[in-house]
Amino acid sequence: MRHWTNALVAAVTGIVAATGASAQQHVLNMLVLSEDAPKIQKVAEAYQAKHPDVAIKMQSAPWDQYFQTAELRLNSKDKSVDLVYVDVPLIAGYASRGFLAPVDPNLDTSALVPSSLNAGKYDGKLYALPINNSAQVLFYNKKLFADAGVTPPDGLTPGGTATQAQANEIASSKRWTWEQVAEAAQKLTQKKGGKTAIWGFSFDQINELYQLQPLGESLGTDVISPDGKTAHGYLDSPAWVKGATFWSDLYNKWGVSPKGLSHDEPPQLFANGQLALFAGGTWNLALFQKNGVDFGVAAFPYFQGGKVLTPTGSWFIGVAANSANKDIAADFAKFLTLSDEGTKSWFDANKQLPAYKPLLEQISKSAEFDAFPQDVFRIGVYDALNTAKPRPTTVAYGQLQDAFRTAFADMSNGVPVGDALTTAVETYDAAMKRVAQ
Repeated sequence: MRHWTNALVAAVTGIVAATGASAQQHVLNMLVLSEDAPKIQKVAEAYQAKHPDVAIKMQSAPWDQYFQTAELRLNSKDKSVDLVYVDVPLIAGYASRGFLAPVDPNLDTSALVPSSLNAGKYDGKLYALPINNSAQVLFYNKKLFADAGVTPPDGLTPGGTATQAQANEIASSKRWTWEQVAEAAQKLTQKKGGKTAIWGFSFDQINELYQLQPLGESLGTDVISPDGKTAHGYLDSPAWVKGATFWSDLYNKWGVSPKGLSHDEPPQLFANGQLALFAGGTWNLALFQKNGVDFGVAAFPYFQGGKVLTPTGSWFIGVAANSANKDIAADFAKFLTLSDEGTKSWFDANKQLPAYKPLLEQISKSAEFDAFPQDVFRIGVYDALNTAKPRPTTVAYGQLQDAFRTAFADMSNGVPVGDALTTAVETYDAAMKRVAQ
């Protein structure tokens, strides 16, 4: 990748001539997830205000189509793609197939959280920059708990405040177990006229490895082998059978979780007051406040006797290897991930835990984050430093994710746990053999 020069900086600045004629406009096309496109656009607008000769266009696709769409566009060496919104575990696969341009090794990345930064590397080179990290928490509807006479978990609530030390105490010693979640969810589920009117519990990202990884790994077994070559003996291990059985029971034994939801429906159920417990990302805070839900926030659960592990990692931004505008695209990526203005603009729009250390420090210490719901991010700070575990690194992550997603969708619909996990293992291992050829 070419390095910035003074001439290029001047070009990107887009100085308008005295005659009023503008400089040649550079159009950057960014592949992005539909639901996050408006939020990225906010940052793009801030960048464009500084660089009026640059236009950043969002090319979006919904969750259930985005990964396939990005794969097809990048694999075809589409020169119209300049920037890629890439989920962190896909970076290795994208880099190995030449989809991404390496980040300039001279770029100062010291302001990024090391664990997030390192997740953007493949074969010793950095290929993408972290836009943010992520934090998962347990939301609970206070009114539904009170109506059912169930005591909620210890957490943060409206009208309260929490220092970082107080948030640390909630996360370190007052965290619910999944067993407690299941017990409470059964008491909270309500039926009217033979149909479920209030659901007890739901995960946010239905069937997704990102959120469900702790179910098996907190019981002692990773999803795949350390070298990434096989899922046999891992995803079909006793630990994963136990974790997946809990998942299946939510739908089929206890009937506390709704079947067949699309990606965006679980948070909407909680926002509408139809869901009592919701394990989800901090990015849902704005929706719940907007809908006037009286809710509290506790730490993400774990299995009794298991290790506390929480989901981590999030979206990165990479420059497409075949882009004709690599330098300008790299400058926007830098603005988004390594500037005070860009990172704060993204945080304000998306409400996800930053990977930018100055902003993380602000969350930990600034009085701005003392009161609810801003104090919720302090639970995220604790988990990022103590319990967070990234998704596995594998060049076949897309295949792993698809196999995992299919297995958990099948189990929620009654397919036996052992059968679903065996199929997922066979699917992933076959994919790895093809990659190795």
